[in-house]
Amino acid sequence: MLSESVASIFTPYLTLNLSAFDNLKLVVAVLTDKGEECHALEAEVLFDGKQQSAYLVRWKKHFIYCGRTNSYGNQIDEIVDLEAIAAESIQVLQPPVLSMQQVEFMCMENAHFDHC
Repeated sequence: MLSESVASIFTPYLTLNLSAFDNLKLVVAVLTDKGEECHALEAEVLFDGKQQSAYLVRWKKHFIYCGRTNSYGNQIDEIVDLEAIAAESIQVLQPPVLSMQQVEFMCMENAHFDHC
């Protein structure tokens, strides 16, 4: 469940099913466009009793979940239980920061291929 502040920014993108890395680029681009400081991360996260590598974006006190690192078709979510994130596994990433025009193109491209 998304917190109100995260949902208010990402509602237009919640129906997308992008790869985890594309979600990471999208979240970073949207927050950067709004002048918000954020950090792209890769970390081990506990899902259903198993540790899995995932992409996250830390923004203020939120950890926005972008998907498992090896998966396609993820929706943006939020990790509320911070205990699920293995703190020692966190790596800071430097993904390319897309312009909003590039984000729109990425979303259009994804929508096109989803319907073919």
